[in-house]
Amino acid sequence: DAQVYLNFVKECRAYGIQVPIVPGIMCLNTFGGLQRMTTLCKTRLPVGFMEEAQAANTSDDDFKLWGVKAGVEMCREILAGGAPGLHFYTLNLERVVVGTLLGLGLVTAEQAAVCASGDADAKFMVSAQGITTGAKS
Repeated sequence: DAQVYLNFVKECRAYGIQVPIVPGIMCLNTFGGLQRMTTLCKTRLPVGFMEEAQAANTSDDDFKLWGVKAGVEMCREILAGGAPGLHFYTLNLERVVVGTLLGLGLVTAEQAAVCASGDADAKFMVSAQGITTGAKS
């Protein structure tokens, strides 16, 4: 929920805290993972979000596509609210992260294709600027 971040920053500023506050983004890779993390971390979700997620859970690929769409929407709202950047927790699963970066226009289609050229997730380490490090295995 982007509003959680925006409210947190507002409260920090009210207390005189002026350091940059970079939001941590955990992308949606699987419906089961979403259920586990929201239960474990007591994550606040926007109204209807879990129902939308469940409806998108028709296949692994369909859920990932929905996760990209949801991630792009949330990140746009956070950036529009003044976030100085985004920190993605990839969990060694970069497909949704790269799709989100592509949807935000933070990487080019060519950069995204390089990241997707392997057999599966976790072939490259990806920064928010689309720079890859490491060699293909």
